[in-house]
Amino acid sequence: MKQTGFSAPPRKSLTDHVEGQLRDALIEGRLEPGTRLVTKELAESLGMSITPVREALVRFVASGVLTAEPASSFRVPVMTVENYVELGAIRKRVETLAAETAAVKISPQEIDALESRVKAYIAAKHTADPHEALRENKALRFSLYTAAGMPILLQTIETLWLRAGPGFNYLFPDPGASRTEHANYAALIAALRARDPASAGEAICQAIDDGTDRVIQALAARQAEAG
Repeated sequence: MKQTGFSAPPRKSLTDHVEGQLRDALIEGRLEPGTRLVTKELAESLGMSITPVREALVRFVASGVLTAEPASSFRVPVMTVENYVELGAIRKRVETLAAETAAVKISPQEIDALESRVKAYIAAKHTADPHEALRENKALRFSLYTAAGMPILLQTIETLWLRAGPGFNYLFPDPGASRTEHANYAALIAALRARDPASAGEAICQAIDDGTDRVIQALAARQAEAG
């Protein structure tokens, strides 16, 4: 099984630990569309028994994030252009709402911390590891959405990212190649400091559009190659 960066379990529910590890791997694009997950292999890589691993995988099947297959295996669904277009449209609605709400509630200290995360994200984009940029981007965006103080909305956004995350593999084919988020995130910080909900929502909406366009181009090329 390909190295996915899973860590050893802490002293807590083993099933919750596995679920957390898989959640991060999906959102950070470490599991590509079509990846097959074999329960026994995953359990061995995590250093634990099969039962909590299977329970965690079944949870993701129930939410539609993974599909179950024969021989105790699961799969990250293959993504189509149509799937990703729909995900992008939904994400724009809910993430825009989170950004607009955060613009009213966020503290000056939180804005400063968010600006530091933008800098960390930009730096990560110029490293050789694209998943580092994805981790920083996730931290940045969820810091913003958490500031909205709407836990149900935050949970909804996370579920959408679990579905979209495998497609994030296609965002950074060449480290440092993309520049659009720099302007989007600069506009976001400016909007937050100005307490301008509409502009904050617009910046996030544009960031989603930019990323969705790149993923769709990659998916379309792969679909064309597959005939």
